[in-house]
Amino acid sequence: MKFSLPEIIVFVVAAALPTYLIRFNLGAFPTTLLEIALIAAIVVLVAQTIKTKQISTNFTRLKNFATTNKLLSIGVALILIATIIGIIVSPDKRGALGIAKAYFWEPILLTILLIGSNPDREKIQRAALAGFGVSAFVVIIYGLLQYTHPQLIPSTWTAERRITSVFDFPNAAALYLAPLITLFLSSPVTIALGAFSILIIVLAKSAGGMAASAVAIFLLGVWKKKTRKTMIALAILATLAIIFLPSAADFRDQILMRDWSGRVHKIGWEESFNMLKEHPVFGAGLNGYKTVVAPYHTAKGVEIFQYPHNLFLATWSELGILGLIGFAFVLIWFFRRIYVLRSKFYVLTLAAALVAILAHGLVDVPYFKNDLSMMFWLFITIAAI
Repeated sequence: MKFSLPEIIVFVVAAALPTYLIRFNLGAFPTTLLEIALIAAIVVLVAQTIKTKQISTNFTRLKNFATTNKLLSIGVALILIATIIGIIVSPDKRGALGIAKAYFWEPILLTILLIGSNPDREKIQRAALAGFGVSAFVVIIYGLLQYTHPQLIPSTWTAERRITSVFDFPNAAALYLAPLITLFLSSPVTIALGAFSILIIVLAKSAGGMAASAVAIFLLGVWKKKTRKTMIALAILATLAIIFLPSAADFRDQILMRDWSGRVHKIGWEESFNMLKEHPVFGAGLNGYKTVVAPYHTAKGVEIFQYPHNLFLATWSELGILGLIGFAFVLIWFFRRIYVLRSKFYVLTLAAALVAILAHGLVDVPYFKNDLSMMFWLFITIAAI
């Protein structure tokens, strides 16, 4: 079977997402293996376009796409403008430039080039699913090894026996796997990956990841008429179990944010909101949150995190109101497009994947990481194609 270049690129990028953990310098510039893969993909796509003399054709195709998908086009434009402003207002220009490049410019440029190349929709879907499957398999296997061999767990998390898999902290594993679970339910070949992804999130003891996964699976289940009653019954039973079972007390406290982590989250949200009330238009700038929020930080026993543990607050802080509006436009476009294509089950699993991101975003930041930002734009690419 012959594979097209866009299919190969989508597969490789989806499979390589966790390789952002492999970091090194090219001269004076820090980079990651994932970033090298993205740049290579962009260069190869541009080179093929030039070689096949498709520049005019692809440009016309993109122009027509932008005209018929105005919400997405305007949203992307606003986000890109917001990144420039975010660099200008940031107290850390070098760090801001690195974040703009890795989290926005490269993923968005690759998305644009893939849409312009006009690949086959079903083949791209299969390529993405296969790539996500490869990376998830690695995350799952190492996570299970950590659980059976606790000495492999980073020392910070050994006492709680919270696995981190290939990542630096437990929630990172949940942030990565939660959006992929419903995608894996779209094919009999990958259902087992979905089940083991849930297991890894449970072993990582990520309440946010478990809740986000449950919401996504519930929405997918209630959409299908034949599973609707079963899913509603299971949701009711699970809710009653969480409320009344003594063994669910710890999880209940996490969900209700009555534990230490929940209190820390609330403190961060309050301080972030106080900062944003005085910086409502531009926020703190890219990579500026820790510096700009410091004068508003009153809980001296709590550290200042890289971002507030909320996707809305983090986006507002990093990209200002313009970026927040831009992402709102992209999301509105996405769910409108999903509704039009709702007869296809794979499309519904993609919608549920983005719902998992948004649900997890209530208590964490499932975008501002190299792997998660590219994953988001791969979802947008698949929906666009």
